Amino acid sequence: MVPDYADMELRQEARATARLLLEAGCVRYDPELPFRLAQGFESPLHVDARLVLSRPAARDELLRLALEMIKRDIGTEGLDAIACRTEGQGVPFATLIADRLCLPLVFVRRSCEDNPHKNSVEGHVEPGWRIMLVEQLVADGARKEALIRPLQDAGATVPELFTLFQYGVFDTIHERLSAMGVRLHALVTWWDLLEAAGETGRLPPEAQEEIRRFLDQPGRWTAQRTG
Repeated sequence: MVPDYADMELRQEARATARLLLEAGCVRYDPELPFRLAQGFESPLHVDARLVLSRPAARDELLRLALEMIKRDIGTEGLDAIACRTEGQGVPFATLIADRLCLPLVFVRRSCEDNPHKNSVEGHVEPGWRIMLVEQLVADGARKEALIRPLQDAGATVPELFTLFQYGVFDTIHERLSAMGVRLHALVTWWDLLEAAGETGRLPPEAQEEIRRFLDQPGRWTAQRTG
């Protein structure tokens, strides 16, 4: 459902992030070749925020928005480290955030079964550390447990997950993360991008209607596409 923002400041941040991603060409719309998500869902939309990295002004603005949310909603005094998925798309953003906050950066693998010489957690972690996991995007959260558990096994707590973007249509994500004691913080959702696309004309009306059909019922949209 469409998110209801009670805090106008959060609403403004979401809209600013949405416009930034659209202007940087980070949003791809392709209903004919949909993007596959976890749990068998397909989406006509994809976001790759890494394209912002080649635009210094946009990169600095995105980082500013991210740090403002982290400092306000999470607080940096109690954080001991930043974590991200090894070779994941969130690595550059986690690196920039860790650098600006002067915190250690550690890397997590979902599985090491195929290579016994690799560790699930790369980097130094102290028992009792409070770690924030940073991702580029989150859909339904089905794969996040595999990143959080290794850090917990190392003795750390992972109470916060910060992501630049989340789909905003899969309610199960909050159930999954809550069961692990993790709060989700996201700068922007597809609803924000859809609104910004309408305001700026970055996507034609027919694309906006198709996107809305997907957001309203992602399961039905997937079933119709896959037959």
